Amino acid sequence: MGSLNNYIVKMRENLDKLEKFQPSPLLAYFLISIATFLWASSIVILRGVRDEYPPVGLSTLRWLVGGLFLLPFVWQQLLEKARIIRSNMGLIVLLGLLQVGSSTALAVALNFTTAINGSVINASQPAITALIAWLIIKENLSPLQAIGILIGLIGVIVIIFRSDIHLLISMELNLGDGLAIVAISGWGTYAVLLQKVPRELGITTILFLVITSGSICFLPLYVVESIIYKPVPFSYETVILLFFLGIIVSAGSIYLWTAGLRAIGPNKSSIFLNLIPVFSAGLAIIFLSERILTFHLIGASLVFLGIFLGVRGRLTEKK
Repeated sequence: MGSLNNYIVKMRENLDKLEKFQPSPLLAYFLISIATFLWASSIVILRGVRDEYPPVGLSTLRWLVGGLFLLPFVWQQLLEKARIIRSNMGLIVLLGLLQVGSSTALAVALNFTTAINGSVINASQPAITALIAWLIIKENLSPLQAIGILIGLIGVIVIIFRSDIHLLISMELNLGDGLAIVAISGWGTYAVLLQKVPRELGITTILFLVITSGSICFLPLYVVESIIYKPVPFSYETVILLFFLGIIVSAGSIYLWTAGLRAIGPNKSSIFLNLIPVFSAGLAIIFLSERILTFHLIGASLVFLGIFLGVRGRLTEKK
């Protein structure tokens, strides 16, 4: 019995550390980079299975699996912080709708738009996040941050369009592009509004509440999609897919992103989203046997330069 009590005490101590985890700025940059790598890998996977899996169902189930995975870690916190949770439930549900809704919108968008268009729109998120942050919490951009965002965007465009101006000129906005814009705007709003959640709610608890409330809200759409389109096929491959997308990506990467976001803020965090196309290109080279070309190196260099200037600009502003 004593061993069990010691185990419970040790578990509570570890959970408390997860809840109150506050990384240093340098560690926050590293954690956010890992999160963007996981998102890039999930995009590659989602594009590969989009013909077999319905987008709303897959998106809803992945977030629901992530929430169920976190439940054993947070149930005691839910009881202890019930009063704070109730008083902020409206904001929590809104964050859930933004997180899960944006993920679902992008999954649907990939059925209508090209990878080129979707990646270009994704590259605009730092600017959109900065604009939303300025509108909602009045967070200003330093000149270096603005330059960093611009340089990072140019780097992403170089990678996506392979230095071919004709690809850029011929791009047309369609339904998928519109949904991708909605998704990017939703994530930008999520990043800004997350700052309004009380710090008394730990990272793990917030993550559980957000993804669980969001996935529950989208369950009716999943049912409708299953009836009028097709349900998510349940197989051994589906279990593996939901494990990776639900636990590793949805729970794991969002935890890393949230921890980093709380440490360095939405503007600096959003600059790192330009790494997603860079990582995606790298994964394509490794798994699809594509060659490393000059435009890959030029674009990646610009992206990293943009991140450096954005981070440096914020540090200079604080001095």
